[in-house]
Amino acid sequence: MAALIVAVVATGCSNDGCIGNGSSIPLVGFYDYLTKKQGSVLGVTVKGIGAPGDSLLADSIDLQQLYLPLQVSTNSSSFVFDFNVEGLPPDTLTLHYEAVPYFLSNECGAMYLFNMQGFTVTHNMIDSVALPYPVINNEDKITIKIYL
Repeated sequence: MAALIVAVVATGCSNDGCIGNGSSIPLVGFYDYLTKKQGSVLGVTVKGIGAPGDSLLADSIDLQQLYLPLQVSTNSSSFVFDFNVEGLPPDTLTLHYEAVPYFLSNECGAMYLFNMQGFTVTHNMIDSVALPYPVINNEDKITIKIYL
């Protein structure tokens, strides 16, 4: 009987039923604005504005995609993209959203969903931005497309 209780308790705390990641973090993909195909950006630096310590997310590295953590205590988060092109100022992308607490399951716990409400962007190197999904959840897919 004691072995049965231990087995039930041990399986009740398992994370096996939780698939995907446990956080809703937007994944940015970089695309060529002419071909609409995903590509890489060379030597880009990305910083979060207003995050504790103005977070450095990428430091002069080559990227095809990047996660941009959103702040849940505000309704917007801003990021600076410095493409290290001489004479070209960096671009700033501000994402506007509503952070909604969401209980996923006993195994996965609670997380936030982000209802995207739009964005503002400068156009120095960035041609355009697309938000193909109106709700950002914990699915591992590109949720923001940046066209260069």
